[in-house]
Amino acid sequence: MTTKGNGMALTPERLKEQKEDYFVAQWEDEQLYMTPHCHCGNVLDEQYYCDQCKRQCTCQVILCRDGQTLNVVEKFLHGNPDFKHFQVHLLEEDS
Repeated sequence: MTTKGNGMALTPERLKEQKEDYFVAQWEDEQLYMTPHCHCGNVLDEQYYCDQCKRQCTCQVILCRDGQTLNVVEKFLHGNPDFKHFQVHLLEEDS
């Protein structure tokens, strides 16, 4: 499986323009942390509901904070067909 996105850097602002919900991923202390966000930038609760937009979100884009996180996420997705529609990118902070 090839991961859509090829690890290109992407900003939350660009996802807001595209109305794409997303995760921000961080590999820390040998654990993967993934925080869901609405395309508006609001951090989502465990139900993936955005209080600001009043809608249920679907996160299929993963923004990785660094290269190590990107490698971990790509390896995880590669072996799991349930995640074949996910896109993986490096997180590029808004300027």
